[in-house]
Amino acid sequence: MLPSRSAVWAMYVSHMFNEIYLFIHLALIPVFITEFELTLFQVSFVATVPTLIGIIMNIMIGFLVDRIGARPLLILGFICQALGGIIVAESWSFETLIFGLSFIGIANPLYHNSGLSTISRILSGQKLTRGAGIHAAAGSIGSSIGLFTLSLLLAFNRWRLTYLIWAVPTLAWALFLTRTRVLDQDKPGRKQTRDDGEGGSVVSRPFAFFLILVGLTQAGSSVITTFMTTYMVLGRGISEATASLIFTAGPLISIVGSLFSGYVGSWMGDVRILFVTIGITGLSAILIPVMPTTSLLTIMFVCFAFFSCTVWPPINSLTARLTPTEKRGLAYSLSQTTYQATSALAPPVAARLIETTSMSMMFPFSFMLMLAGVVFLKRLPMK
Repeated sequence: MLPSRSAVWAMYVSHMFNEIYLFIHLALIPVFITEFELTLFQVSFVATVPTLIGIIMNIMIGFLVDRIGARPLLILGFICQALGGIIVAESWSFETLIFGLSFIGIANPLYHNSGLSTISRILSGQKLTRGAGIHAAAGSIGSSIGLFTLSLLLAFNRWRLTYLIWAVPTLAWALFLTRTRVLDQDKPGRKQTRDDGEGGSVVSRPFAFFLILVGLTQAGSSVITTFMTTYMVLGRGISEATASLIFTAGPLISIVGSLFSGYVGSWMGDVRILFVTIGITGLSAILIPVMPTTSLLTIMFVCFAFFSCTVWPPINSLTARLTPTEKRGLAYSLSQTTYQATSALAPPVAARLIETTSMSMMFPFSFMLMLAGVVFLKRLPMK
């Protein structure tokens, strides 16, 4: 296998490990409410604070990727992730829980800015769209593994072990990255494959429009992702273990959704596939609360999860198409910052809305945000 291809596959595996903890804290929100005696508004900061920490780190990390390469930042990210997992596993208060989750929040931009910029510099055109689909699928595999582990351990009331168990292979992967040579070609100054002209500003008019639609659609998606298990437990009377298992179906189906989006988008076009997937995601969101049975609710949530994940291959591909090659680290940091900022703000706003109305109000709120994103997508100037 060529070194560049090996680097791409190393990023796929890295993405899998990076996403292990991605949804676990969200699935545990009902548990945190009980164990740490929290209100819904307080527990919303379980999702918000780690994301805000990532936002603060994001732009700096984007600059560093363009200057020192991916390897050192990837290694640092996995060390932070493992340390965060250990702290969460040993947390004795809400403050120490947030402290541990913040380390995991730091690991997220350290990986995504490094991994996505590496892939986009090696692949281009249709190969990039397909590669972005495989990359997203690898992340879904990781988050599915984490949630499946949690579902098994929740049955024994041992949720903390989930974080502790996965800290070990995460550290092992960090050690592997220190010894492998497959990332040597990502050193600064090396000529990379590209599909656009060099030079120019990162934040062009098309990219600014693009960032707005990313922020709106991902804010809408994050509301449901954050409070779905809470809705199932408090709004529908489903047990915590069952709610976690249903929630696990989301990342599992996302594996197929990401591959579908990557391969279909490679011939359908990034803008068209993004329009279709955002539209169906919004429609699925507003239909979830009207499902009369747990089985139908599960089916509609799986539909939502399938299409909500399919946005990432075209989003990552469009980020590369709309920005200069030599500034990809900064470009992906801006994309991730926008996504994380709106995803951090949306849950507390939704929590206040839920507390003053009902749990079901989060679904039309999510739908309206995604509808606004579709409007910006229709106005996206590609040139």
